Amino acid sequence: MTTEPALRTVVLPPSSDTPPADRGLVLLHGYGANAADLLPLRDALAPNWTAVALEAPIDLGPMGMPGGRAWFHISPDPGGGIAYDTEGAEAAIAMLEREIPKTLEASGLAPERAVVLGFSQGAMLGHGLLLHQRVPIGGLAACSGRMIPEVFTDEATTPEQFPVFLSHGTLDELIPVASGHAIRAFYERDTPAEVTWCEEAVGHGIGPDTAAALRGWMQTR
Repeated sequence: MTTEPALRTVVLPPSSDTPPADRGLVLLHGYGANAADLLPLRDALAPNWTAVALEAPIDLGPMGMPGGRAWFHISPDPGGGIAYDTEGAEAAIAMLEREIPKTLEASGLAPERAVVLGFSQGAMLGHGLLLHQRVPIGGLAACSGRMIPEVFTDEATTPEQFPVFLSHGTLDELIPVASGHAIRAFYERDTPAEVTWCEEAVGHGIGPDTAAALRGWMQTR
């Protein structure tokens, strides 16, 4: 029987000048980034939390992106949009379902005491983990994600009053803000989640207003 290798993981303990909290922040980076990409957010958002950054398994170096990683493949479609490897995305969710609890427990944390923060492709995986109850996490922050029909299905739901933070840049050139609006509408219409929404005039990224709102949201967790 073949065992899949564990994902590369970077653990950032609480800052030494703050009393540590019994909380975890799981970071899922976007396409073309790596485990180091979102780590600086920990000190800005919750310096007394333990951050766990997982790195996607696909190496984009051979595609001209040295140091870049992907959770699943994407490609242009004939209509000018983007096609997704849905089987690869499902495999990535299954991998995270296994790795997140194991990595948190190795740091002395329970998944229920952790917030998953995903950006772009990482946000899409975060939605999959939550909406299909793959990991019993304590909150989801999903920034600049795309509405994917395979994830936002009739069977998808969240626990009652589950905290969800959603954000999107109104100037996003890669994933239009309309996708963020659709995701927000889904959660508010079809789930009992407690949704916090933030949008600001930035491109495909997390701007200062979003970071401030996210910091406030995390402090209430």
